[in-house]
Amino acid sequence: MSQTVHHGGAWKVAFADFVTALMALFIVLWLVGQSPETKAAVAAYFNNPSIFPGEGRGFLSQDGAIQLHEQLHEIEVRRAAQGGGDENQQTGTTSELQQLEQEFLLDSAKQIENALESSATLSEFDGQVSVEMTAEGLRIQVHDEEMRPLFASGSDQVTPETQELLTAIAHVLADMPNPIVVEGHTDSRPFQSGDKTNWELSAERANAARKILEANGIDPTRVTRVVGYADRNLLEPDRPFSTRNRRISFIVRYQNGNH
Repeated sequence: MSQTVHHGGAWKVAFADFVTALMALFIVLWLVGQSPETKAAVAAYFNNPSIFPGEGRGFLSQDGAIQLHEQLHEIEVRRAAQGGGDENQQTGTTSELQQLEQEFLLDSAKQIENALESSATLSEFDGQVSVEMTAEGLRIQVHDEEMRPLFASGSDQVTPETQELLTAIAHVLADMPNPIVVEGHTDSRPFQSGDKTNWELSAERANAARKILEANGIDPTRVTRVVGYADRNLLEPDRPFSTRNRRISFIVRYQNGNH
């Protein structure tokens, strides 16, 4: 009578362990040759692997903001000290700085998201706040909805709810050193009040938003530009009269101008 011999799968487990150990060895060898800044960035990633979604301590929590500020400063000093040195080394340092700063800005976006979720009043703005990374930095936009305007009609007077929302945003941005640009935008509905047009209205609303930021911890020297665009930069170009075109934008600019 024939007998079938079943081979065990223990070798597969052993082989998988061997491959895992080999990968770990390669990672260690790679890290040994990296700069201290890169090692710190890798360590920060594994301490908080998800910078934007999910849970994690993040860079801005408690003393994390100070720690990252110092780390960014150290990299900037290192890059300046390199001067005309090795081009590859300078490029590597710049890349490390860019990556850290982008993570820093993304963590700010996460904190704003948390602020919206943790407040009954601010949660009503769900869908009215958008955050995106651009070539300039982190862009935070707050736009009107039909039943929830940011300002009184034809005025730069914010609603109480808008005041609370902009205050919450200011408290997050106050922990950062980055320059800030404030923009005001309108829709394409003609607006005329005396000698005031959409140009004046958008600029006055941007300036009102600036005042709220500065009243809630933002160093005035960080605000580098306040500008009104009227309806020249529509959020929904195919719907020029959409309420979403009426908005305030905050651009938290990169400190490193090479982005």
